[in-house]
Amino acid sequence: MTPIEEYCAAHTSMPDDGIYQVFRSVALHTANPNMASSPYQGVLLQMLASIVQPEIVVEVGSHAGFGSVCLARGMDGHGTLHLIESNEEYEPLIRKHLLMAGMGENIQLHIAPAIQVIPTLPTGIGLAFVDADKENYPLYYSLLLPKMKKGGIMLFDNMLWYGRVLLSPETESGSLRCERETRVIQNLNTIITDDPRVDNILLPIRDGIMLCRIK
Repeated sequence: MTPIEEYCAAHTSMPDDGIYQVFRSVALHTANPNMASSPYQGVLLQMLASIVQPEIVVEVGSHAGFGSVCLARGMDGHGTLHLIESNEEYEPLIRKHLLMAGMGENIQLHIAPAIQVIPTLPTGIGLAFVDADKENYPLYYSLLLPKMKKGGIMLFDNMLWYGRVLLSPETESGSLRCERETRVIQNLNTIITDDPRVDNILLPIRDGIMLCRIK
């Protein structure tokens, strides 16, 4: 963390001990713990869920369940949380972490590709958090938007893509996949900003969170 990020974290209400223990478990038991939301980011998820009080929440890309636990804590038993994770290897950890945090009721876990699950979800989604395969971000946006309720909040993680969004295709050097993902995120940032159906703000939190409010 940078000094300013440390300062922000020091002046932010951190998650309770139950949520922190889940974060620690993710760090200990996953090969890529950096894929999980940070505790600071988890506070944002919990707070938004608490403020919005949505009847339906969707998380696309649950990883090992840390963000899921934060969303569920903010919902405080209100509404239904749909967790979507395509990697079946994470299912035991997700269930373990929900249990550790005392969660489980009103949560539906979908172990399947999001492009298959999202069309089956009910309309009236009040809060959606997307942190999954970047190349499908535009598809997830197009699938989720018609299912969101007016005034609902949609969040996309990693929308600064480690600063690569500032690079042009001519200056970026890296794998072809990384270059494709950069272009996808750049394009989606533009699509969302130009979409008259939403108001949006790109927040420089961790690796960038695009927050959209449905008009």
